[in-house]
Amino acid sequence: MGVAGAIVGRTAELAAALDCFTQAASADPQVLLVTGAAGIGKTRLVQEVCTRISAQAEGVAVRVGESAPLAGATLPYGPFVAALDVQAEWLLDEDGGADMLARRHRLFVRTLGLLGTLASKVPLVLVLEDLHWADESSRELLSFLAVRLREQPLLLVGTVRADELDAAAQHWLSELERRPRVTALRLSPLTDAEVAEVVADLLPADGSVERLSAVVAGSEGNPLYARELARGAPGRLPASLTAAVLARAGGLSPAARTIVDQVCVADGGLRHDLLAATVGLPEERLLGGIREAVDAGLLVPSAEGYAFGHSLIRQAVHKQLLPGEQRRLHRLLAEVLADMRDADPGPLAQHWHLAGCPERAAAAAVSSARRALAARAFPEATRSFELAIKLARWLPTPDPALLETAAQAASLAKAPDRAVTWVTAALATPAAAAPADQARLLERLGRYLWEAGETRAAVAPTEKAVQLLADAPPSALQARAFGSLATRQVFLGEYDKAFPLAKRAVEAAREANATVEHARGLTALGLVLAKRGEVAAALESLRTATALASQAGETEEIVHVAANHMYLLYTLGRFSEALEVAREGRREALAHDAPPGQLTIFGSNTAALLVAIGRWHEAEGLLAELLTEAPVNIERYLWLSQLELASGRGDDARVAELAALLASAPADPRLVGPMQACLAEHALHASNLAAAGAAVRSGLSAITGAGLAEEEIRLLAVGARLAAELAPLPAPARPAELGPGWEELAAAFGGRAEAIVREHGGSRPDLAAFGALVAAEDARRRGEDDRRTWHAVGDTWRTARQPYREAYARLREAAAAAAAGRRDQATRALGACADIARGLPSPPLLCLAAELAVRARLPAEAGAAAPDGGSAAAAIARFDLTGRESQVLGLLAEGQSNRQIARTLFISERTVAVHV
Repeated sequence: MGVAGAIVGRTAELAAALDCFTQAASADPQVLLVTGAAGIGKTRLVQEVCTRISAQAEGVAVRVGESAPLAGATLPYGPFVAALDVQAEWLLDEDGGADMLARRHRLFVRTLGLLGTLASKVPLVLVLEDLHWADESSRELLSFLAVRLREQPLLLVGTVRADELDAAAQHWLSELERRPRVTALRLSPLTDAEVAEVVADLLPADGSVERLSAVVAGSEGNPLYARELARGAPGRLPASLTAAVLARAGGLSPAARTIVDQVCVADGGLRHDLLAATVGLPEERLLGGIREAVDAGLLVPSAEGYAFGHSLIRQAVHKQLLPGEQRRLHRLLAEVLADMRDADPGPLAQHWHLAGCPERAAAAAVSSARRALAARAFPEATRSFELAIKLARWLPTPDPALLETAAQAASLAKAPDRAVTWVTAALATPAAAAPADQARLLERLGRYLWEAGETRAAVAPTEKAVQLLADAPPSALQARAFGSLATRQVFLGEYDKAFPLAKRAVEAAREANATVEHARGLTALGLVLAKRGEVAAALESLRTATALASQAGETEEIVHVAANHMYLLYTLGRFSEALEVAREGRREALAHDAPPGQLTIFGSNTAALLVAIGRWHEAEGLLAELLTEAPVNIERYLWLSQLELASGRGDDARVAELAALLASAPADPRLVGPMQACLAEHALHASNLAAAGAAVRSGLSAITGAGLAEEEIRLLAVGARLAAELAPLPAPARPAELGPGWEELAAAFGGRAEAIVREHGGSRPDLAAFGALVAAEDARRRGEDDRRTWHAVGDTWRTARQPYREAYARLREAAAAAAAGRRDQATRALGACADIARGLPSPPLLCLAAELAVRARLPAEAGAAAPDGGSAAAAIARFDLTGRESQVLGLLAEGQSNRQIARTLFISERTVAVHV
């Protein structure tokens, strides 16, 4: 952060930023994100905030770390390392653990601990500049801190150009801004009067009004543009910022221009000793040239050297360098860096590469990749591996493990698509000619495809691995290949194919004494047995798998078994047992040093369970925390749970955002089916019948032949609801977008749901409830539903412990009762709906309840939020009790006898007995 003049404007933004520090200083840590276009004043605002904090609060520590445009992609934890200086060295030291993801998590925890230690002495302000250039690991670490900070007097400040982020980084920023501790300040252009104030000291006091007006108009509210335009020579106004910068650069002496050009290719700036060694000027000319460049407003002094006052100025100078000049300048700097003992191989590889020296860039890229991998900076390792692979033919000696190691790094970096590319290339190398090597890499390829969400595509390479090993003696690799294929088939709903594969995996693992693979095979077998209706045998298989995984101490398998065990219990409606299995599995995995990324599967299943049972606020907080470390294939299920919440709450913008994210993912039927069902429900809440129909058709088409009963029956339920909504409409009022064949499709919903319930509903309360819902909606379509039908559906959902769906059934119960003239019953049922919806909360259901109250002329309070007492009234309605019955029940609960109740209520004992 360079020297700055007086700040202009930004009163509201300064107040908000200082409020953040006040909160942070009182042990309520905050994250402040300052976003805006290049040159809009983000850094200047942060400088002013830090200055005022230091003046107002005694003993505040301010640390600043900047990201550089060239090295940012490859320099692990760049801005954090720059801000923490020597204290960052021990953070990146090897800790000797075996699991790479666990080691990265420990690094994150150590960083959190270090910041807490620093802030325990005096309040700490940590500034991370230019996060649009920062490495991905730094952004992931910032997300981690945003959800893990608790009581430290710490303010984290980040500046970022949001419009320069790619799609993935845009999503990162969007998710980060949703955190409770995060405040986002978006800087807008200055007013004309403010721009005039910015340039007042740069224009002659007696200057023309026309020149001032031209500067103000040309700047478009950007203070940097305004200053650069105002610095132009008197007379004609420069056509652009670039023209203004080049005009000043063109007036420099040869020595000053050499210095400016060399700093220009040095990314974020250049230390004085490096600049001196690179340009080779005598000290007097060097210092004179530096002073000239600083006086011209091109360079500013930085910590140990010099940098450009703003990246836009650097870009303007860099663009006018010829390609040959750029190569020469990069080579000069690379030669100096190469002679240094502590040179970071990441920037060195970049400079050699840009200098056109591939033979030197290749070796540096490999060193950079392995160093980043050791530092648990997986995205940066992946980028360096990418350069190393591109330049592999220039390596001094071939590295047969390069592609396989790179694929592992890409997988850890949540870039499974790149892992797929590199392991595919590894399969074609001479080093992988042996059948066992081919099978191992093919199984790994299937895993990476599965991580990428390409579940169906993952089957083919895994099948090839199985074929290569089918006649081989039993081995751990053979068992792993059979178990992996069985797991893929289970995931696709192809249980008949999975059954013999799972049994073969178990047999091979048992003969090879491969404990981990034995557990994996038993897990797949347990899931198949559950689908075949053999629930007791399925649970026993999973319990045995749990014991084996624990015995092996393999964290991935401990998590895999426990997560599937939890999921099975969840589908059986045994929620308490499911949560206990998750807790025990998590405890066991942590005891074996499992990384948090592996544990997110527990969190994902727990979040889905919390959403289902109506604990939405808990689910929301859990999802926010999980997304900081979830692998790609789990991240999509977290998005799905977020979509369920957004739809239930009627958040249109969030629904659209999450639907776009899920739509960009590979076509996984387990995701597409629930996603389309959720979008259809959301559209129905908005009375968008055409969109609902399109979602139902799309979802049913996506899961055709997949054997996914849960996903199918939910789509049938929302489709039946849509058909019931359409039934009373005259033909001209029905959406033309429904297309041909809708009536035939809708007429089959009831029969399809009945078949699913017959086959699977006996042990699945959720499937039974969906079946009852489809039947009731089908009756509504025919005009044959009644209050008792819907009351029974509500009871079924209450038994299944899913309040959101019970609330909808109570809404329909109220509508049916009102249509039959049963106003008291309608009022009670509508009150139950509103109370349940309020507890979630679900604004769309509350809106539907309020609309029904108006249409049916029911008491307004029946469909509105009640300040108190609503839960008791709703409970009465959910059990379909009259007012007198509720009184009797209350006295009975107090322990009164029939005679005592009769005397209290002034009714006969016989009447009491009937009520009891």
